[in-house]
Amino acid sequence: MMMPSPYLLVNVANVLANDCSFPFFAIFFLSQCCSKFSYVVYNSGMEFANLWSKGTKQPKLSRIATRSDTSGIMSLLRTAVNKHMHVDWYLPGDWIGAPGFVVLPKSNGTSAQQSFTEKLLGPRTSLHGCLAVTPDPEPAAWVRVAALDEHVTPLLALGDMIELASSNLKASSIDSIAWLTIQEWPNQWLSKLRFHKATQIETYIKESTTVPSVPDVPNLTFRHVFETDLAQLAYLEEKAFEPLWRHSARGLDLARHQAFSFDVALLDEKIVGFQLSTPSDYGAHLVRITVDPDLHRSGIGSALLAHTFRGYHQRGRHRITLNTQIENIASQYLYKKFGFFASGQRFPVWMKQL
Repeated sequence: MMMPSPYLLVNVANVLANDCSFPFFAIFFLSQCCSKFSYVVYNSGMEFANLWSKGTKQPKLSRIATRSDTSGIMSLLRTAVNKHMHVDWYLPGDWIGAPGFVVLPKSNGTSAQQSFTEKLLGPRTSLHGCLAVTPDPEPAAWVRVAALDEHVTPLLALGDMIELASSNLKASSIDSIAWLTIQEWPNQWLSKLRFHKATQIETYIKESTTVPSVPDVPNLTFRHVFETDLAQLAYLEEKAFEPLWRHSARGLDLARHQAFSFDVALLDEKIVGFQLSTPSDYGAHLVRITVDPDLHRSGIGSALLAHTFRGYHQRGRHRITLNTQIENIASQYLYKKFGFFASGQRFPVWMKQL
């Protein structure tokens, strides 16, 4: 199973991290010099901490995100200490309103306090955290977005949001949640939130577009994808993969507009497979190659991969990467046959059953 390159996520995270609001030391300085205003600065964060300490039972502070939360979510994603964005074809705002997109609001002070704070320090995010867990397609869901500010305890805040999102998703017939953790920060908390490590994704690399000898498959042809193909491609995804790893027609349509290369394989004019690729800094990333499972070991996968590499070569893309699950031995055999090697870079996939 191929997925978009993890390097994309790292780049996005770095861009977000460089766009920061006022530094935290300014808050500390103001609270020391102007103690009568300290409650204005600390109110929302300290109140959140106090709520957690009032009793042993976890309070329910999260709610479903609405369109009015958009600016708060974007601000949080720019400034949050801990954040995650799943690498896919969607923007965070695409999920607002979904039952699995929840936010952890700050407690509002008085209007006078808010006015003073905003005039003194500028607008602040209205949220302590956000979490988007959505299926595409059902019945499995991925953690698409997660962010926490510095005022919350990660385990408690994540627990509150995951509990609400899980309850909402379960009511919508979603049976599992997965989180591909590119960054380290969630890993220390997820086992305590009843996630388990289901697998790991490993990056494979090929430093050229050379193609091994591949036998011809009679009546097999290739062409660029059409919009009218997407329903058939989604059907192939359903046949070929477990629910968690499938792409929907909607997702493939978004990919079609962002892809570097997107081709279908036809046997006797019937679609039997496809490949989807994106550009990378040094070449191309093979996001997906899917073949009808009824036609495995027929040579179609090798022929499709060879066709894909020729397209890379024609467009000057000579370094190729892809991602696959560590237990997908059959796919790894094909990739090694084509000259790929395992990079040793692995990322865990955590699962939670609902």
